[in-house]
Amino acid sequence: MGRRERVWLLTMALAAAGGCGAQEVLFGAKGGYLFTAFDEMALPGEEVTLRARLQGGDFLRDQPGYAARFHVDGAFYKAAETGADGIASVTFKPAQSGDYPFRAELSPNGFNTTPPEPVEGLVTCRAADAPLVIVDLDKTLVASGFHQVIVGDPEPMAKSVDVMKRLAGQYTVVYLTHRPELFGPKSKEWLHRYKYPTGPMLLSDIGGFLRGSGTFKSGMIASLRERFKGKAIGIGDKVSDVQAYHDNGLGAYLVVQAPEGTTAAALRTLADSLEPVPEGVHVVTGWDQVERGVFEGAAFPRGDVQGELRKRADALEAGQGSKAK
Repeated sequence: MGRRERVWLLTMALAAAGGCGAQEVLFGAKGGYLFTAFDEMALPGEEVTLRARLQGGDFLRDQPGYAARFHVDGAFYKAAETGADGIASVTFKPAQSGDYPFRAELSPNGFNTTPPEPVEGLVTCRAADAPLVIVDLDKTLVASGFHQVIVGDPEPMAKSVDVMKRLAGQYTVVYLTHRPELFGPKSKEWLHRYKYPTGPMLLSDIGGFLRGSGTFKSGMIASLRERFKGKAIGIGDKVSDVQAYHDNGLGAYLVVQAPEGTTAAALRTLADSLEPVPEGVHVVTGWDQVERGVFEGAAFPRGDVQGELRKRADALEAGQGSKAK
């Protein structure tokens, strides 16, 4: 089990111990409930499922037997009841390419207090040859890792908002993250607050999360590429991310962070960890390089970053040696 998965288990323990207050801080729950709508990708004429999930109580258990009404483009569409998994779902078939926002709202029946507020979801319908940019969140758009998402309010990576807006002018944006679905509301709110471009957010269920990022993303990207076969770019921070992108025919960008204060040993370890990166993958240190790679054709081979990391390590060790004298 990796560090990310251990952080998740600790988070769930804190949520249970802290009750509703902790759940509001950690997941954005309100009044003891978490109500989440799930985004979808669709081809024109393809039937997909609009889903919304109600969870509540300790460990945010699934809440069956509640009525939900779905609205598409502001008009009532269909109603459904939450099942044993807390999910209410209805089928939907977009006729043509476009963005189809939907809203799910709960009937007050069965609630002792006011039900959770309605939630928004998105069906993004595109032709099979539509260009896509698939982007990760943590340490890719978000400057810090998953732990900071849980305990704090992370900042965006420099230039990521501007470059993503430029990319959205030519590509359909898809946010693909290994974060568990419980973090959907909080993740969407963060993207909206910093004005990232609109796009569907695809998250992991608990099983997918515990199986690891590489397994989850490889499966999701392969599934998307079975239906959407046009030009595509993938941007992430893990070697497993870019391996999944590369294996599925995407132009891949690996974002590497090594801030000031990183030790010489850590710099060398990071340089060595890049060895499995496939040839042709761009290894970048910031969003300015992503922009140059996509729009100017600049190349950023793995060896350049490895060389810089090792050079920094050499300089640090030389400086430490001179101080010792």
